Amino acid sequence: MKLMKQGGQAPLLLLFFLLVSCFSGLDVFAQRESATSSRASRTIQPSNNDIPPAVVSRCKQMHRVKRNETLNSISKDYNVSIEDLIVANPELESDELKKGNYICIPAIVEATDKKEKEVILPSIPNQTIKTTATGNKERGTTLPIHRNQGKGPTVKAAIILPFSEVESRTRMVEYYEGFLMAVDSLKRKGVSVDLYVYDSGGQNASISSILQHKEMVDMDVIFGPLYSKHIKPLANFAKANKIRLIIPFTSKDNEVFSNPYIYQINTPQSYLYAEVYTHFAREFKSANVVIWNTGEQQSDYEFTKGIRRLPNRPFTVRILEEGDIAAGMIRDAFSSTQTNIVIPTSNSNATLAKLISQLLATFGKMREDDIRLFGYPDWQAYAKDHIDEYFEWDTYFYSSFYTDNLMPEVMNFTKNYRKWYSKDTANTYPKYGMLGYDTGFYFLKGLFTYGSELENNLSNVEFTPIQIGFKFSRANNEGGFINKQLFFVHFTKEHEIIKMNFD
Repeated sequence: MKLMKQGGQAPLLLLFFLLVSCFSGLDVFAQRESATSSRASRTIQPSNNDIPPAVVSRCKQMHRVKRNETLNSISKDYNVSIEDLIVANPELESDELKKGNYICIPAIVEATDKKEKEVILPSIPNQTIKTTATGNKERGTTLPIHRNQGKGPTVKAAIILPFSEVESRTRMVEYYEGFLMAVDSLKRKGVSVDLYVYDSGGQNASISSILQHKEMVDMDVIFGPLYSKHIKPLANFAKANKIRLIIPFTSKDNEVFSNPYIYQINTPQSYLYAEVYTHFAREFKSANVVIWNTGEQQSDYEFTKGIRRLPNRPFTVRILEEGDIAAGMIRDAFSSTQTNIVIPTSNSNATLAKLISQLLATFGKMREDDIRLFGYPDWQAYAKDHIDEYFEWDTYFYSSFYTDNLMPEVMNFTKNYRKWYSKDTANTYPKYGMLGYDTGFYFLKGLFTYGSELENNLSNVEFTPIQIGFKFSRANNEGGFINKQLFFVHFTKEHEIIKMNFD
Protein backbone atom coordinates (compact mmCIF):
# COMPACT_ATOMS: atom_id res chain seq x y z
CA MET A 1 0.00 0.00 0.00
CA LYS A 2 1.58 3.33 -1.01
CA LEU A 3 0.82 6.83 0.16
CA MET A 4 2.25 9.55 -2.06
CA LYS A 5 2.92 13.19 -1.39
CA GLN A 6 3.47 15.46 -4.34
CA GLY A 7 6.25 18.02 -4.08
CA GLY A 8 4.85 21.42 -3.10
CA GLN A 9 1.24 20.22 -2.98
CA ALA A 10 -1.16 19.36 -0.20
CA PRO A 11 -0.87 15.87 1.37
CA LEU A 12 -2.62 13.16 -0.63
CA LEU A 13 -4.70 10.25 0.61
CA LEU A 14 -4.54 7.15 -1.49
CA LEU A 15 -7.60 5.07 -2.06
CA PHE A 16 -6.52 1.48 -2.65
CA PHE A 17 -9.53 -0.78 -2.55
CA LEU A 18 -7.89 -3.86 -1.01
CA LEU A 19 -9.90 -7.03 -1.00
CA VAL A 20 -8.05 -9.76 0.81
CA SER A 21 -8.62 -13.20 -0.58
CA CYS A 22 -7.03 -15.14 2.25
CA PHE A 23 -9.00 -13.28 4.92
CA SER A 24 -12.56 -14.48 5.01
CA GLY A 25 -14.65 -11.65 6.46
CA LEU A 26 -11.87 -9.03 6.30
CA ASP A 27 -11.84 -6.16 3.80
CA VAL A 28 -9.19 -3.44 3.92
CA PHE A 29 -9.50 -0.09 2.15
CA ALA A 30 -7.09 2.82 1.85
CA GLN A 31 -8.42 6.10 0.64
CA ARG A 32 -6.79 8.68 -1.66
CA GLU A 33 -7.99 12.26 -1.56
CA SER A 34 -6.44 15.70 -1.19
CA ALA A 35 -6.63 16.49 2.52
CA THR A 36 -7.40 20.15 1.80
CA SER A 37 -9.51 19.72 -1.36
CA SER A 38 -13.11 20.82 -1.31
CA ARG A 39 -14.17 18.76 -4.32
CA ALA A 40 -16.74 16.03 -3.79
CA SER A 41 -15.19 12.76 -2.71
CA ARG A 42 -15.44 9.86 -5.10
CA THR A 43 -14.31 6.26 -5.23
CA ILE A 44 -11.31 5.78 -7.51
CA GLN A 45 -11.73 2.72 -9.66
CA PRO A 46 -8.82 0.29 -9.43
CA SER A 47 -6.32 0.27 -12.25
CA ASN A 48 -2.87 -1.14 -12.88
CA ASN A 49 -1.35 1.93 -11.23
CA ASP A 50 -3.61 1.90 -8.20
CA ILE A 51 -2.95 -1.63 -6.99
CA PRO A 52 0.26 -2.15 -5.02
CA PRO A 53 2.15 -5.45 -4.89
CA ALA A 54 0.53 -8.08 -2.71
CA VAL A 55 3.25 -7.77 -0.06
CA VAL A 56 5.48 -4.73 0.28
CA SER A 57 8.48 -5.03 2.57
CA ARG A 58 10.48 -1.98 3.58
CA CYS A 59 13.53 -4.16 4.20
CA LYS A 60 15.47 -5.76 1.38
CA GLN A 61 17.16 -7.94 3.99
CA MET A 62 18.35 -7.98 7.60
CA HIS A 63 22.08 -7.49 8.20
CA ARG A 64 23.86 -8.88 11.26
CA VAL A 65 26.45 -6.41 12.49
CA LYS A 66 30.03 -7.69 12.54
CA ARG A 67 32.95 -6.53 14.66
CA ASN A 68 34.29 -3.06 13.73
CA GLU A 69 31.54 -2.39 11.19
CA THR A 70 30.23 1.18 10.91
CA LEU A 71 27.20 2.76 9.28
CA ASN A 72 29.53 4.07 6.60
CA SER A 73 30.96 0.64 5.77
CA ILE A 74 27.53 -1.01 5.77
CA SER A 75 26.05 1.70 3.55
CA LYS A 76 28.83 1.13 1.03
CA ASP A 77 28.41 -2.65 1.11
CA TYR A 78 24.71 -2.38 0.25
CA ASN A 79 24.86 0.77 -1.87
CA VAL A 80 22.42 2.69 0.32
CA SER A 81 22.91 6.04 2.01
CA ILE A 82 23.54 6.42 5.74
CA GLU A 83 20.39 8.56 5.91
CA ASP A 84 18.29 5.71 4.46
CA LEU A 85 19.77 3.29 6.99
CA ILE A 86 18.81 5.60 9.87
CA VAL A 87 15.28 6.11 8.51
CA ALA A 88 14.86 2.32 8.33
CA ASN A 89 16.42 1.89 11.80
CA PRO A 90 15.42 4.93 13.92
CA GLU A 91 17.16 3.50 16.99
CA LEU A 92 20.52 4.12 15.29
CA GLU A 93 20.09 7.83 15.97
CA SER A 94 20.76 7.23 19.66
CA ASP A 95 22.24 3.73 19.91
CA GLU A 96 25.65 2.56 18.75
CA LEU A 97 26.09 -0.38 16.42
CA LYS A 98 26.75 -3.52 18.41
CA LYS A 99 28.16 -6.77 17.15
CA GLY A 100 25.41 -9.36 16.68
CA ASN A 101 22.55 -6.86 16.36
CA TYR A 102 20.35 -6.99 13.27
CA ILE A 103 19.56 -3.90 11.22
CA CYS A 104 17.17 -3.41 8.32
CA ILE A 105 18.72 -2.84 4.90
CA PRO A 106 15.99 -0.76 3.23
CA ALA A 107 14.53 -1.60 -0.13
CA ILE A 108 14.92 1.71 -1.94
CA VAL A 109 11.88 2.58 -4.06
CA GLU A 110 12.68 4.65 -7.13
CA ALA A 111 9.97 7.21 -7.82
CA THR A 112 9.04 7.78 -11.45
CA ASP A 113 8.71 11.49 -10.74
CA LYS A 114 11.47 13.13 -8.74
CA LYS A 115 8.88 15.34 -7.08
CA GLU A 116 7.12 12.33 -5.61
CA LYS A 117 7.94 11.12 -2.14
CA GLU A 118 6.62 7.65 -1.37
CA VAL A 119 5.62 6.18 1.92
CA ILE A 120 5.19 2.42 1.99
CA LEU A 121 2.30 1.06 4.03
CA PRO A 122 2.23 -2.69 4.57
CA SER A 123 -0.53 -4.94 3.34
CA ILE A 124 -1.75 -8.05 5.09
CA PRO A 125 0.95 -10.68 4.45
CA ASN A 126 0.01 -13.46 2.03
CA GLN A 127 -2.93 -11.55 0.59
CA THR A 128 -3.79 -12.41 -3.00
CA ILE A 129 -4.53 -9.41 -5.22
CA LYS A 130 -4.22 -9.95 -8.97
CA THR A 131 -4.49 -7.48 -11.81
CA THR A 132 -5.54 -8.44 -15.30
CA ALA A 133 -4.22 -6.77 -18.43
CA THR A 134 -7.25 -4.50 -18.48
CA GLY A 135 -6.79 -3.45 -14.86
CA ASN A 136 -9.69 -5.43 -13.43
CA LYS A 137 -9.14 -7.20 -10.13
CA GLU A 138 -9.42 -10.95 -9.82
CA ARG A 139 -10.52 -11.49 -6.26
CA GLY A 140 -10.35 -15.26 -6.15
CA THR A 141 -12.37 -16.45 -3.17
CA THR A 142 -12.60 -13.03 -1.49
CA LEU A 143 -16.04 -12.44 0.02
CA PRO A 144 -18.03 -9.35 -0.96
CA ILE A 145 -18.17 -6.51 1.53
CA HIS A 146 -20.29 -7.13 4.64
CA ARG A 147 -21.13 -10.73 3.71
CA ASN A 148 -20.52 -12.60 6.94
CA GLN A 149 -21.98 -16.02 6.12
CA GLY A 150 -23.76 -16.15 9.46
CA LYS A 151 -20.59 -15.52 11.47
CA GLY A 152 -21.91 -12.39 13.10
CA PRO A 153 -21.68 -8.65 12.40
CA THR A 154 -18.97 -6.82 10.51
CA VAL A 155 -17.12 -4.08 12.36
CA LYS A 156 -16.41 -1.04 10.17
CA ALA A 157 -13.26 0.73 11.35
CA ALA A 158 -11.20 3.67 10.09
CA ILE A 159 -7.63 4.68 10.87
CA ILE A 160 -6.77 8.37 10.37
CA LEU A 161 -3.06 9.06 10.94
CA PRO A 162 -0.23 11.08 9.31
CA PHE A 163 1.47 8.40 7.24
CA SER A 164 3.14 10.82 4.82
CA GLU A 165 4.37 13.37 7.36
CA VAL A 166 8.14 12.91 7.69
CA GLU A 167 8.52 13.51 11.43
CA SER A 168 5.92 10.98 12.56
CA ARG A 169 5.51 8.47 9.74
CA THR A 170 7.89 5.82 11.13
CA ARG A 171 5.89 5.63 14.36
CA MET A 172 2.52 5.79 12.61
CA VAL A 173 3.40 3.07 10.11
CA GLU A 174 4.59 0.86 12.97
CA TYR A 175 1.29 1.47 14.80
CA TYR A 176 -0.56 0.45 11.64
CA GLU A 177 1.62 -2.64 11.23
CA GLY A 178 0.72 -3.81 14.74
CA PHE A 179 -2.94 -3.02 14.09
CA LEU A 180 -2.91 -5.28 11.00
CA MET A 181 -1.49 -8.10 13.10
CA ALA A 182 -4.41 -7.69 15.51
CA VAL A 183 -6.84 -7.88 12.58
CA ASP A 184 -5.14 -11.07 11.45
CA SER A 185 -5.42 -12.61 14.93
CA LEU A 186 -9.09 -11.67 15.14
CA LYS A 187 -9.82 -13.07 11.69
CA ARG A 188 -8.57 -16.43 12.92
CA LYS A 189 -11.13 -16.17 15.73
CA GLY A 190 -13.97 -15.47 13.28
CA VAL A 191 -14.13 -11.69 13.73
CA SER A 192 -15.21 -9.80 10.60
CA VAL A 193 -13.70 -6.35 9.97
CA ASP A 194 -13.89 -3.74 7.21
CA LEU A 195 -10.84 -1.51 7.62
CA TYR A 196 -10.44 1.89 5.95
CA VAL A 197 -7.10 3.74 6.13
CA TYR A 198 -6.61 7.49 5.59
CA ASP A 199 -3.57 9.76 5.66
CA SER A 200 -4.34 12.88 7.72
CA GLY A 201 -1.27 14.74 6.46
CA GLY A 202 0.81 17.02 8.67
CA GLN A 203 -0.41 18.92 11.70
CA ASN A 204 -1.37 21.96 9.59
CA ALA A 205 -3.40 19.94 7.07
CA SER A 206 -7.19 19.83 7.09
CA ILE A 207 -9.02 16.53 7.49
CA SER A 208 -12.37 17.88 6.30
CA SER A 209 -12.18 16.07 2.95
CA ILE A 210 -11.67 12.75 4.74
CA LEU A 211 -14.80 13.32 6.80
CA GLN A 212 -16.77 14.00 3.61
CA HIS A 213 -16.30 10.46 2.34
CA LYS A 214 -19.74 8.86 2.30
CA GLU A 215 -18.55 5.69 4.05
CA MET A 216 -17.28 7.64 7.08
CA VAL A 217 -20.75 8.13 8.59
CA ASP A 218 -21.21 4.34 8.68
CA MET A 219 -18.10 3.64 10.77
CA ASP A 220 -18.45 1.83 14.07
CA VAL A 221 -15.11 3.10 15.33
CA ILE A 222 -12.34 5.51 14.30
CA PHE A 223 -8.71 5.28 15.48
CA GLY A 224 -6.74 8.52 15.56
CA PRO A 225 -5.73 11.25 15.12
CA LEU A 226 -2.17 12.10 16.18
CA TYR A 227 -2.20 15.90 16.09
CA SER A 228 -4.21 18.01 18.51
CA LYS A 229 -5.46 20.26 15.68
CA HIS A 230 -7.32 17.29 14.19
CA ILE A 231 -8.97 16.18 17.44
CA LYS A 232 -11.70 18.83 17.56
CA PRO A 233 -13.13 18.29 14.04
CA LEU A 234 -12.83 14.53 14.32
CA ALA A 235 -14.43 14.54 17.78
CA ASN A 236 -17.31 16.69 16.52
CA PHE A 237 -17.82 14.34 13.57
CA ALA A 238 -17.79 11.29 15.85
CA LYS A 239 -20.28 12.87 18.24
CA ALA A 240 -22.64 14.00 15.47
CA ASN A 241 -22.67 10.52 13.93
CA LYS A 242 -22.47 8.53 17.20
CA ILE A 243 -19.16 6.87 16.32
CA ARG A 244 -16.63 5.79 18.92
CA LEU A 245 -13.34 7.69 18.58
CA ILE A 246 -10.25 5.97 19.96
CA ILE A 247 -7.37 8.41 20.57
CA PRO A 248 -4.34 6.13 21.03
CA PHE A 249 -1.74 8.80 21.78
CA THR A 250 -1.12 11.18 24.65
CA SER A 251 -3.38 14.19 24.45
CA LYS A 252 -4.06 17.05 26.81
CA ASP A 253 -7.02 18.07 24.69
CA ASN A 254 -10.15 18.35 26.81
CA GLU A 255 -12.62 16.92 24.28
CA VAL A 256 -12.88 13.72 26.34
CA PHE A 257 -14.60 15.72 29.11
CA SER A 258 -17.49 16.81 26.88
CA ASN A 259 -17.79 14.05 24.28
CA PRO A 260 -19.22 10.68 25.41
CA TYR A 261 -17.89 8.88 22.31
CA ILE A 262 -14.17 9.46 22.99
CA TYR A 263 -11.78 6.92 24.49
CA GLN A 264 -8.45 8.39 25.64
CA ILE A 265 -5.96 5.50 25.65
CA ASN A 266 -2.58 6.96 26.64
CA THR A 267 -3.79 9.11 29.47
CA PRO A 268 -1.71 12.15 30.48
CA GLN A 269 0.22 11.36 33.64
CA SER A 270 -1.41 14.17 35.60
CA TYR A 271 -4.78 12.40 35.22
CA LEU A 272 -3.30 9.35 36.95
CA TYR A 273 -1.61 11.05 39.90
CA ALA A 274 -4.47 10.39 42.33
CA GLU A 275 -4.32 6.66 41.51
CA VAL A 276 -0.53 6.62 41.88
CA TYR A 277 -0.70 8.36 45.28
CA THR A 278 -3.25 5.86 46.57
CA HIS A 279 -1.17 2.83 45.62
CA PHE A 280 2.07 4.52 46.70
CA ALA A 281 0.70 5.18 50.19
CA ARG A 282 -0.38 1.55 50.55
CA GLU A 283 2.89 0.10 49.25
CA PHE A 284 5.25 2.37 51.20
CA LYS A 285 3.39 2.83 54.44
CA SER A 286 5.77 3.91 57.25
CA ALA A 287 8.57 4.70 54.77
CA ASN A 288 10.82 7.76 54.68
CA VAL A 289 10.26 9.48 51.33
CA VAL A 290 13.19 11.56 50.11
CA ILE A 291 12.29 14.06 47.39
CA TRP A 292 15.51 14.77 45.52
CA ASN A 293 15.50 18.24 43.95
CA THR A 294 18.32 18.18 41.42
CA GLY A 295 17.69 21.69 40.13
CA GLU A 296 17.39 20.40 36.56
CA GLN A 297 14.32 20.63 34.35
CA GLN A 298 11.50 19.72 36.69
CA SER A 299 8.96 18.31 34.30
CA ASP A 300 7.47 16.16 37.07
CA TYR A 301 7.65 18.65 39.91
CA GLU A 302 3.84 18.57 40.17
CA PHE A 303 4.02 14.85 40.92
CA THR A 304 6.40 15.24 43.86
CA LYS A 305 4.46 18.28 45.09
CA GLY A 306 1.40 16.07 45.29
CA ILE A 307 3.34 13.52 47.36
CA ARG A 308 4.33 16.25 49.80
CA ARG A 309 0.79 17.59 50.13
CA LEU A 310 -0.94 14.22 50.45
CA PRO A 311 -3.36 14.48 53.41
CA ASN A 312 -2.95 11.97 56.25
CA ARG A 313 0.03 10.43 54.51
CA PRO A 314 1.30 7.28 56.26
CA PHE A 315 4.97 8.11 55.59
CA THR A 316 7.42 10.87 56.40
CA VAL A 317 8.75 13.26 53.74
CA ARG A 318 12.14 14.93 53.61
CA ILE A 319 13.29 17.24 50.84
CA LEU A 320 16.84 17.41 49.55
CA GLU A 321 17.37 20.77 47.89
CA GLU A 322 20.07 21.41 45.34
CA GLY A 323 22.14 23.30 47.90
CA ASP A 324 21.96 20.44 50.40
CA ILE A 325 23.21 18.01 47.77
CA ALA A 326 26.11 20.28 46.83
CA ALA A 327 27.03 20.75 50.49
CA GLY A 328 27.29 17.02 51.07
CA MET A 329 24.26 16.87 53.37
CA ILE A 330 22.64 13.92 51.60
CA ARG A 331 22.92 11.54 54.53
CA ASP A 332 20.93 13.88 56.78
CA ALA A 333 17.75 13.21 54.77
CA PHE A 334 17.93 9.43 55.13
CA SER A 335 16.70 7.22 57.95
CA SER A 336 18.57 4.25 59.37
CA THR A 337 15.37 2.70 60.76
CA GLN A 338 12.90 3.22 57.89
CA THR A 339 12.79 2.17 54.28
CA ASN A 340 13.98 5.16 52.25
CA ILE A 341 12.14 5.86 48.99
CA VAL A 342 14.00 8.34 46.77
CA ILE A 343 12.01 10.30 44.16
CA PRO A 344 13.78 12.81 41.89
CA THR A 345 11.90 15.92 40.75
CA SER A 346 12.76 15.31 37.10
CA ASN A 347 12.04 12.35 34.83
CA SER A 348 15.10 12.80 32.58
CA ASN A 349 17.75 10.17 31.97
CA ALA A 350 20.49 12.66 32.89
CA THR A 351 18.85 13.27 36.27
CA LEU A 352 18.54 9.55 36.91
CA ALA A 353 22.20 8.91 36.05
CA LYS A 354 23.33 11.76 38.31
CA LEU A 355 21.11 10.57 41.15
CA ILE A 356 22.49 7.02 41.02
CA SER A 357 26.06 8.33 40.90
CA GLN A 358 25.57 10.57 43.94
CA LEU A 359 23.85 7.84 45.94
CA LEU A 360 26.67 5.43 45.19
CA ALA A 361 29.30 8.00 46.18
CA THR A 362 27.47 8.69 49.45
CA PHE A 363 26.42 5.22 50.58
CA GLY A 364 28.62 2.84 48.56
CA LYS A 365 27.68 -0.64 47.42
CA MET A 366 27.88 -2.28 50.86
CA ARG A 367 25.31 -0.16 52.68
CA GLU A 368 23.22 -0.89 55.75
CA ASP A 369 20.42 1.56 55.03
CA ASP A 370 17.40 0.33 53.05
CA ILE A 371 17.31 2.66 50.02
CA ARG A 372 15.01 2.28 47.02
CA LEU A 373 14.24 4.40 43.97
CA PHE A 374 10.79 5.39 42.73
CA GLY A 375 10.30 7.04 39.36
CA TYR A 376 8.33 7.70 36.26
CA PRO A 377 7.00 5.86 33.18
CA ASP A 378 9.94 7.27 31.18
CA TRP A 379 12.30 5.14 33.25
CA GLN A 380 11.46 2.01 31.31
CA ALA A 381 13.00 3.64 28.24
CA TYR A 382 16.25 4.05 30.21
CA ALA A 383 16.42 0.42 31.34
CA LYS A 384 19.03 -0.47 28.73
CA ASP A 385 21.32 2.17 30.29
CA HIS A 386 20.66 1.39 33.95
CA ILE A 387 19.39 -2.18 34.24
CA ASP A 388 22.07 -3.24 36.74
CA GLU A 389 21.49 -0.13 38.85
CA TYR A 390 17.73 -0.73 38.79
CA PHE A 391 18.28 -4.10 40.45
CA GLU A 392 20.93 -2.79 42.82
CA TRP A 393 18.73 0.06 44.10
CA ASP A 394 15.49 -1.96 44.33
CA THR A 395 13.82 0.33 41.80
CA TYR A 396 10.13 1.03 41.18
CA PHE A 397 8.33 3.13 38.60
CA TYR A 398 4.67 3.64 37.82
CA SER A 399 3.25 3.30 34.31
CA SER A 400 0.22 2.43 32.22
CA PHE A 401 2.57 0.84 29.65
CA TYR A 402 4.92 -2.06 30.20
CA THR A 403 6.05 -5.07 28.20
CA ASP A 404 7.28 -8.30 29.77
CA ASN A 405 9.48 -9.66 27.00
CA LEU A 406 9.32 -13.16 28.48
CA MET A 407 5.52 -13.35 28.31
CA PRO A 408 4.47 -15.92 25.65
CA GLU A 409 2.10 -13.48 23.93
CA VAL A 410 4.86 -10.87 23.68
CA MET A 411 7.36 -13.40 22.34
CA ASN A 412 4.81 -14.52 19.75
CA PHE A 413 4.11 -10.93 18.67
CA THR A 414 7.82 -10.15 18.38
CA LYS A 415 8.46 -13.26 16.30
CA ASN A 416 5.51 -12.61 13.99
CA TYR A 417 6.32 -8.91 13.61
CA ARG A 418 9.84 -9.80 12.49
CA LYS A 419 8.42 -12.43 10.13
CA TRP A 420 5.84 -10.07 8.62
CA TYR A 421 7.96 -6.98 8.23
CA SER A 422 11.59 -8.26 8.24
CA LYS A 423 12.55 -5.94 11.09
CA ASP A 424 12.07 -5.40 14.82
CA THR A 425 9.90 -2.71 16.39
CA ALA A 426 11.71 0.55 17.03
CA ASN A 427 13.23 1.02 20.47
CA THR A 428 10.73 3.64 21.59
CA TYR A 429 8.44 4.23 24.54
CA PRO A 430 5.79 3.07 24.04
CA LYS A 431 6.39 0.56 21.26
CA TYR A 432 3.97 1.74 18.61
CA GLY A 433 3.54 -1.66 16.96
CA MET A 434 2.38 -3.14 20.25
CA LEU A 435 0.13 -0.14 20.89
CA GLY A 436 -1.50 -0.71 17.50
CA TYR A 437 -1.98 -4.39 18.28
CA ASP A 438 -3.49 -3.81 21.74
CA THR A 439 -5.90 -1.04 20.73
CA GLY A 440 -6.96 -2.79 17.54
CA PHE A 441 -7.54 -6.15 19.19
CA TYR A 442 -9.41 -4.83 22.24
CA PHE A 443 -11.87 -2.54 20.47
CA LEU A 444 -12.51 -4.63 17.36
CA LYS A 445 -13.06 -7.73 19.49
CA GLY A 446 -15.24 -5.78 21.92
CA LEU A 447 -17.42 -4.27 19.21
CA PHE A 448 -17.76 -7.58 17.36
CA THR A 449 -18.78 -9.34 20.58
CA TYR A 450 -20.96 -6.73 22.31
CA GLY A 451 -21.91 -4.18 19.63
CA SER A 452 -23.87 -1.28 21.09
CA GLU A 453 -23.55 -2.83 24.56
CA LEU A 454 -19.75 -2.44 24.59
CA GLU A 455 -19.82 0.32 27.20
CA ASN A 456 -21.60 -2.03 29.60
CA ASN A 457 -19.02 -4.76 29.01
CA LEU A 458 -15.66 -2.98 28.88
CA SER A 459 -14.20 -5.20 31.59
CA ASN A 460 -15.55 -8.37 29.96
CA VAL A 461 -13.65 -8.19 26.65
CA GLU A 462 -11.44 -11.28 26.49
CA PHE A 463 -8.02 -9.83 25.86
CA THR A 464 -4.40 -10.43 26.93
CA PRO A 465 -2.51 -7.14 26.47
CA ILE A 466 1.10 -7.24 25.38
CA GLN A 467 1.89 -3.67 26.42
CA ILE A 468 -1.11 -1.69 27.64
CA GLY A 469 -4.11 -2.78 29.65
CA PHE A 470 -7.48 -1.09 29.69
CA LYS A 471 -9.38 0.11 32.73
CA PHE A 472 -11.82 2.76 31.57
CA SER A 473 -13.66 5.27 33.71
CA ARG A 474 -16.09 7.94 32.58
CA ALA A 475 -14.42 11.36 32.73
CA ASN A 476 -17.74 12.79 34.00
CA ASN A 477 -21.46 12.45 33.31
CA GLU A 478 -21.21 14.15 29.91
CA GLY A 479 -17.76 12.95 28.89
CA GLY A 480 -16.04 9.98 27.38
CA PHE A 481 -13.68 7.40 28.81
CA ILE A 482 -10.20 7.77 30.28
CA ASN A 483 -7.91 4.77 30.56
CA LYS A 484 -6.84 4.55 34.21
CA GLN A 485 -4.97 1.27 33.99
CA LEU A 486 -1.95 1.61 36.24
CA PHE A 487 0.74 -0.59 37.70
CA PHE A 488 4.10 -0.39 39.40
CA VAL A 489 7.11 -2.17 37.91
CA HIS A 490 9.59 -3.41 40.52
CA PHE A 491 13.21 -4.41 39.81
CA THR A 492 14.15 -6.44 42.89
CA LYS A 493 17.59 -7.05 44.37
CA GLU A 494 17.06 -10.71 43.47
CA HIS A 495 17.10 -9.67 39.80
CA GLU A 496 13.39 -10.24 39.29
CA ILE A 497 11.08 -7.87 37.44
CA ILE A 498 7.63 -7.80 38.98
CA LYS A 499 4.63 -6.08 37.39
CA MET A 500 2.39 -5.04 40.28
CA ASN A 501 -1.26 -4.83 39.23
CA PHE A 502 -3.88 -3.08 41.34
CA ASP A 503 -7.14 -4.45 39.91
